[in-house]
Amino acid sequence: MGASNDFNANLELQHIYLEVYSERYHSLKQYLEAYYCYRHNLVTRQGKPDWQQIFSFAKASKQAKQCKARKDTIKELVLPLSVLTGMLKVLVRDDELTVEAIGTLLDENLDYVILSRNEWHSLCELGLDNRMPPAFYQPDNPDYQDHMSRFNLAEIQF
Repeated sequence: MGASNDFNANLELQHIYLEVYSERYHSLKQYLEAYYCYRHNLVTRQGKPDWQQIFSFAKASKQAKQCKARKDTIKELVLPLSVLTGMLKVLVRDDELTVEAIGTLLDENLDYVILSRNEWHSLCELGLDNRMPPAFYQPDNPDYQDHMSRFNLAEIQF
């Protein structure tokens, strides 16, 4: 990652810090996406975050790889936005909200996958479009903290 991307990624972390600190969670998605793009050098020639590059960068499901047109695929956060927001709220609750802590949290938990539209609908039918399954939160469950658990439940293969 170049110096410019490092700078811009840090700037996005500062935006995220300010939004979370101010309890303004509604605009987090755009800052998370921009941070992801800068961290992975998914930028335009002008150095702006290029979310469309996520489609060729992120891990695609087997079904998504078979799609002929990009419009038949969807980029999806591995951990839903609501879960990532919850993790950020825990940092606030525990009085550990710093730019560095946000960076660590996102580097460990912010990722995307590419799904077919049919797979996306399967997630929605299971109610897993914006939440993780209960097993994700149960320490005695084999799916505890398994980022891929909702895709596994929906039988989406990568």
